[in-house]
Amino acid sequence: MTTIKPDHLPTIVYVEDNAGDAMLLEEAVRVTGHSLRLQVIDKGDNALHYFHIKVTARDVPPPHCILLDAHLPVVTGAQLLRYVRAHAIFDQTPVYIFASVAEYQDMLTEGLIPARNFLTKPSSWDGFLQLANLLARSAEQSMDSRG
Repeated sequence: MTTIKPDHLPTIVYVEDNAGDAMLLEEAVRVTGHSLRLQVIDKGDNALHYFHIKVTARDVPPPHCILLDAHLPVVTGAQLLRYVRAHAIFDQTPVYIFASVAEYQDMLTEGLIPARNFLTKPSSWDGFLQLANLLARSAEQSMDSRG
């Protein structure tokens, strides 16, 4: 069995201001046994700062997957998505957002995100387990494609 060093784990950034939802996803990742790093950022402005550091510090790689809550105070999920998609360093990073497609039709029109990446926030434990599996697969594929 190969052991992956912690600094070589796929990284998922989850921007979520609801601590309960963040804890549920953290637990779902643990229970499903995925070897990955889930970094929760609780505010949109903090996430913007994090993404800005990734853009300016070229020796610090971007995350392998990003999950945004659309409804964040100060800096919204839509604003974060636009920032991420404006920077080439995130071109290989899949981004998912909790929002309805109708709510963010302009993002689809702009080509910022495919319709399949608009997610409904889970309302059950099984939903969080499915979300953990989806994000883990996405992050692992992103990591493999980067080499």
